Amino acid sequence: MRKSAAIFIAIAASVFANHSYAQMAAIPEVGELQSKYEEKVRLDVLRPHELVVADLNAKFATALERAQESAQKAGNLEDAFAIKTEKETVLSGKYMPPQDDAKTPASLKTMRSTYRAALARLELDRDKKLRPLKDAYARSLEALMLTMTKGGRLEEAMALKKMREDLLANTDAKGGVSRSGPVATTDPSGKSFTNSLGMKFVPVKGTGVLFCIHETRRQDYAAYVAENPGTDGSWKNQTREGIPVSDQNDHPVVSVNLEDAKKFCSWLSKKEGKRYRLPTDREWSVAVGIGGEEKTTSSTTPEMLNQRVQDIFPWGGDFPPQTKDMAGNYADSSTHEKMPKRPGIETYTDGFATTAPVMSFKSNKMGLYDMGGNAWELVSDWFSTDKLETVMRGGCWHDHERLFFLSSCRVHHPAESRHNDGGFRCVVESDP
Repeated sequence: MRKSAAIFIAIAASVFANHSYAQMAAIPEVGELQSKYEEKVRLDVLRPHELVVADLNAKFATALERAQESAQKAGNLEDAFAIKTEKETVLSGKYMPPQDDAKTPASLKTMRSTYRAALARLELDRDKKLRPLKDAYARSLEALMLTMTKGGRLEEAMALKKMREDLLANTDAKGGVSRSGPVATTDPSGKSFTNSLGMKFVPVKGTGVLFCIHETRRQDYAAYVAENPGTDGSWKNQTREGIPVSDQNDHPVVSVNLEDAKKFCSWLSKKEGKRYRLPTDREWSVAVGIGGEEKTTSSTTPEMLNQRVQDIFPWGGDFPPQTKDMAGNYADSSTHEKMPKRPGIETYTDGFATTAPVMSFKSNKMGLYDMGGNAWELVSDWFSTDKLETVMRGGCWHDHERLFFLSSCRVHHPAESRHNDGGFRCVVESDP
C-alpha cells in the first residue's frame, strides 16, 4: 500500500464510527479513485516539485562551496567550518534551513534567506498545482456518493461523505491529510503542542502563553460552525471588487468580529480542556518582536502605543519590502493587476491578489507566521478607555502604506463590525 494511502486510512479510521475506512478503501470504486488521485499528485505535482527542489539544493551547495573557500582563504576557521557543515547537510538530502543565531556567519545568513525565499516560491507553485487535482478528486467522490445513495448503499455513502469532507478540510500540500491528525499531540519537551484541529502552538518567551503559529484558518472555524448552528455566516463568501477573498480552507478566516472570535475560543476550550483566548495587545507586541521597545504601565492603552515604534517591521527589514524578502502577504503587483484601482507596492510581488494560505511566507524568530500581512488579527484589549472599539494588529493583504506595515501599528473598529481583511490568532494559557 502506498504511504499516502496508509495515512488516509490512519486518519479517517478514527472518524468513521460505523464503517471502517479500511473497508471503504477496499471498495473497488473508492480504491480506484484514490489510486488515480495519488498517481496524478505524484506525477503532476510531487515529482516535479522534488526535481526543482533538488536543483535548488544543488545550486545552494555550489554557493556554499564557494563561500567556504572564501572563508578558508581569509583564515576564518569558524565561518568556514559552519558553512562546510551546512553544505554537508544540504548534500545529505535532508536540509531545512535552521534558525539563525548570534554565531551564524553573516554570509550564511544571507544565503539562507535567499534559499528560504526561493523554496517558498517553489512550495507556493506546488500548492497551486495541487488544488485543482484535489478539487477534481472531491468532485469524483461526490459523484460516487450520489451513485451509492441512489443504489441504496447508504452506510457506504455516509462514510464516503465523511471521507470527502475530511479531504477538503484537512488536505495538506503533499496530497495527504493535515500535518497533524485528529488527536492533540504534545512534543517530547512539553513546550509546544498540536491540537485536535491541527493548530500548532509554541511558547513565546515573556508572555506566559503559547501562540498558534498561524492565523485561525477557515477549516478551523468551519469545525466550530458545524457544532454551533446559527453562527453568523459572513465569513463564508467574501469578495473585494469581484475577486474572492479567503475562499480556501487553508486561508485565514475573515469577516469575523470580536464576539465571533471569543466564542470560537470558548468552544475550543471546552472541546479540549485548555484555556484558549485571544492574545492581549501586549502579548502580541512581544510575539512580533517589539516588547522591549514599548514601555507600558497599568494605564497604558493601545491607542497610546499606536505607531510609536517607527522603524521596526515584522519581517525585520526596511520599508518597502523587496520580493526577495518574502515579507508577507501585502498589496503587491498581483493585487494591483487584479484590482487596477488599488495601489500596490511596485518593488514587491508575493503572488496573491487577496489572502494567501497561512504559513506561505517565512516565520519570525518566534516561529510564528503571518505576523505581518494576510489578515489583521484581533486582540483582546479595547483601543482606548472608552471601550467602544476593538484593536487589530499585523496588517493585511491590501495594505501598501508604510504606517500599516509597522509592527507597532494598531487599527480600531467597532466591536460588532466584520471586515474581509480581519481575522484572529489564538493563544492558549500554559499549564501550571
